Amino acid sequence: MLRAAAQQVLTGLQSRSFSTGREFCGLLGRNADGAIISTHPRKGSADNCQPHEFRTPGVVPLASFHTHGAYDHDADSEVPSYEDLRADMEEGLIGFIATPGGRLWVNLPKQGMSRQLCGLRCLPQDRYFQQGDWGLIRDKYTLRQLKGRRQLY
Repeated sequence: MLRAAAQQVLTGLQSRSFSTGREFCGLLGRNADGAIISTHPRKGSADNCQPHEFRTPGVVPLASFHTHGAYDHDADSEVPSYEDLRADMEEGLIGFIATPGGRLWVNLPKQGMSRQLCGLRCLPQDRYFQQGDWGLIRDKYTLRQLKGRRQLY
């Protein structure tokens, strides 16, 4: 249910993210009726975004979501960043990330791990995306592995 909500929101944000070259982000939560709701997506910078908080009383935040902007040959944007996973761990929220290649990732803060939920073209893909620019993409990464990847590239 949470994954489906994140996938739906991120699918709708991908084209805006590609055309502007910016990240878009937000939060998913559960309201008093038990429904999954979203904050209004916020437009960030090319590599950062701070979501709006829920304004409605009684909403329990469950997850964050964000896009990784447009394809950029110089950016390792097909995996969650070290900072993405670390922030979700600090917040204690699950995090969903959409990449320019159309991958969907989930950050699992309790496990300190990012897992690829679905691969290339699972979500809309940037028309300028070039596969393989940043080497092999694994199905999962620990915080330590993401830090190592950041230092390699």
